[in-house]
Amino acid sequence: MHTVLIADDEPWVVYRIREMIEWERLGYTVIAEAHNGLSALETILEKKPDVVISDIRMPGLNGIELLEQIRLHDLRSNVILISGYSEFEYAQKALRFGAFDYLLKQVDKDKLTDALERLKETLAEKQKAQKAQKGLELLLDDLFEIFESDENTKLQNFLTSRGIECDYPHFRFISCLHQHSSFAGERQPAVSGIRYLRFRTGQNKVSFLINYDELKNPAGLLDFISDHLSDARCIGISGIGVYSAPVAKLYQESDIALCSFFTRPESRIIEYKPAADHASVLMGTILQIEVAVKEQKPEQVNRLLDELSAECKERSMQIDQLCALYNQIVLLFYKYYSSTDTNYEIEYLNYDQIFRQYRSFDELFEKLKAIFRQQTGEELHISNEMAKKIIEYIDSSFTEDIMLVDVAKKFNITVGYVSALMKKETGKTYMEYVMNKRLNLAKELLQDTSLSIQEIVERVGYRDYFHFNKIFKKYFGITPGKFRKL
Repeated sequence: MHTVLIADDEPWVVYRIREMIEWERLGYTVIAEAHNGLSALETILEKKPDVVISDIRMPGLNGIELLEQIRLHDLRSNVILISGYSEFEYAQKALRFGAFDYLLKQVDKDKLTDALERLKETLAEKQKAQKAQKGLELLLDDLFEIFESDENTKLQNFLTSRGIECDYPHFRFISCLHQHSSFAGERQPAVSGIRYLRFRTGQNKVSFLINYDELKNPAGLLDFISDHLSDARCIGISGIGVYSAPVAKLYQESDIALCSFFTRPESRIIEYKPAADHASVLMGTILQIEVAVKEQKPEQVNRLLDELSAECKERSMQIDQLCALYNQIVLLFYKYYSSTDTNYEIEYLNYDQIFRQYRSFDELFEKLKAIFRQQTGEELHISNEMAKKIIEYIDSSFTEDIMLVDVAKKFNITVGYVSALMKKETGKTYMEYVMNKRLNLAKELLQDTSLSIQEIVERVGYRDYFHFNKIFKKYFGITPGKFRKL
């Protein structure tokens, strides 16, 4: 039964509405009534009815103000407003604010019955969508565990547990990014010599487990990409695996190849290759950078980082290889500027963090150059009032997609100063501070079971379910789905 609250400042109107409708036959039950807007709001906040039938003109809060409060408190109550002919403009405004319908006084039984029947269909569709969403979240939570890099589930066990038989000896993962979210289920039929499973692995990201015969049908993979992934923005392909290959290994290879679009933006399709020994070849440049850092020659450090950047580009390195070099540079920074002596923000990153936190290859190296340039012994001069304003701004906007550089531009100071301020005032880097606030908010929202995890992901400022799952588990030691069940 859907629950109903009726609100009108005239008790006889409430009584008439209660008596004119066969509520149970329509699938409803009236759980409360109110005779002014304030008491109506108090009851709505307490009982959270599915439906509110309210007069537009009431003391305390009128119907439109009541509707605004329902939306402000993010309640799911559907509102049917009642108005007189002279209040038609109010009724139109109410519809713009999200009222389900409005009816004219005196309330006609047939029209109210029709509105309730239409609303029942809408509520049924919402319940169906919520049920499907919960089922999808269970699937995603399960896949998140399996796709973790330290997970060792073999392809054979993964497929057998799902009752899936494969006809061919070889497997690959393909991961791709689309401009918009694209997902149409998990299992798919055989297609011209290829069987495949499809998974949503991010907001606009889809991954496929492909089963085919590389020896007898070597062109099958390219045919599949041509026929089914023509709208993908970029595509990453794993190496070849067999039944005994770990699922996570193949998936990670496709993910690394996909994220390597960061280092090779001109390439739409990238196949994973075992890491070439770029590090040893470029070690000479790394050693020169270390000498320049040790001797405090910032201009030379800057020039050598430019050279390293150019060499990395020329070699078309995969993002995991670039990540290894980046972390070597970070290691040099902390070797000569210990974390106790600097307030500036620079973190060890994995390939996925680099892909998400930087817009381009050049921006990554510009950040490295800026960090080394700022180690000049210059004191940080930001007033307490300015520091308070910056922290307040971050606290009010941490759920938005705002980068450190955006904060710096807003307050007309350098990125280094903002980094220093965050470390000095909070003891955390900017990214750590924002992540801490987002995850603690998510932890609170998970207590509300009416919210899907995907809704929570979006509310706290993330867009990618898998990325959120990963950092939530790293932070709290458990996935959000399992945390909700505690």
